[in-house]
Amino acid sequence: MRSRSLLLGAAMCGMISATAHAEDKSIEVIHHWVSDSEVAAVNTIKQELEKRGVVWKDTAIGGANGANAAQSLRARIVAGNPPGAMQMLGYDAATWAKEGVLRDLTDLETASGGVQSLPADYRRLAAPDGKWVEVPIDLLRSNWIWANKKAFDTAGVSVPKTWDELIASGEKLRKAGIIPLAASDEPWQIAKIFDSLIVDLNGPEFYTQVALKVDDKAIRSPQMVKVFEKLRQVRGLVDDNFVGRDWAVATEMVASGKAGMQVMGDWAKGEFLAKNLKPGVDFLCFPTPTSTPNFLWAMDSFSMFETTDPSLRAAQDELVKVLLDPEVQIKFNLIKGSIPPRLDVDMSKFDDCAKQAAVDLKASIEHKSFLGTLSGGYAAEPQFASIFKEVAAKFFVSDMSAQDAVTLLADEINNAR
Repeated sequence: MRSRSLLLGAAMCGMISATAHAEDKSIEVIHHWVSDSEVAAVNTIKQELEKRGVVWKDTAIGGANGANAAQSLRARIVAGNPPGAMQMLGYDAATWAKEGVLRDLTDLETASGGVQSLPADYRRLAAPDGKWVEVPIDLLRSNWIWANKKAFDTAGVSVPKTWDELIASGEKLRKAGIIPLAASDEPWQIAKIFDSLIVDLNGPEFYTQVALKVDDKAIRSPQMVKVFEKLRQVRGLVDDNFVGRDWAVATEMVASGKAGMQVMGDWAKGEFLAKNLKPGVDFLCFPTPTSTPNFLWAMDSFSMFETTDPSLRAAQDELVKVLLDPEVQIKFNLIKGSIPPRLDVDMSKFDDCAKQAAVDLKASIEHKSFLGTLSGGYAAEPQFASIFKEVAAKFFVSDMSAQDAVTLLADEINNAR
């Protein structure tokens, strides 16, 4: 008995030692999630990591749609002090992979089922050279419209089927004393309207030519002139106090009924849910008007930086597993407002907006209209994407003609080639 007790004691000591060692694991993560719903969503990842003995050291840098966090990362890498992990957007991971500072996560993602279950188009950015260098936690739809149901009922408008109907609905909202569209002069916010117009008015093949292939003939085409003309009409639905407006402030305008609509990614829904508003009761969600199931996508992903520290590598391994855990993806996205990027996740717990997004996602893959969003940096390469956003924003806040905007856009892009 004594020997057994000693062995048991030794085993317990071993377990305690192993647990203590595991509890020592930590990983610093830089991200730009600072709104109420975003912080709550991040906590689901932290809590799951803690269960696995890993401490998430939070470095949240908000503002500028992730640009401030990206700038901080560059400074950290130049100083030779990268974090354990970083939230990545668009071409970020592909760019850093070329610098040789990111871990190859292919084996971890394959073992966790990520490689097999993620949309194929995502591989273009997540595994640029065949090696997976980022892990997604959410799948975001960019071409959503969020509407205040009471405002719609008051103005007597219904879900628009075309952009012309949307513009006409805006006029009815204004007559009812409601700002038709909550928007900002920030280029990335204007670009959400702009890239939705490109694909909704002209179809996925045209969007591919313009936004992904950056084809000069397509950019200079009459179809693009019509896109800018329609953007001018949409500008007429925005109030005069839109300069410098944060996206969450615009969302609050819709939540309160001050404004009728907002074109925004599904993170806006997270703000509605954080205010205990209910889809279909307090707010409406519907895709920007289109005749095809267009789905402009973005994903929040994380990359792990190369390190020789075995403890940090172990923490990175656990973070990859947590991010790809179907149950974690469900918990995170129920709060965040988006949907899981894994196509094999059960959607039964999600609301009608998320379920519609999941249905539209699969339909868009079948129709080849599952397309990276230009505004989020998931379509054209960064040197071109910024030009699209800047020209659209310049047009939005000025009296530039549509033809002049097309010429400026094409010329600026050719200068950047």
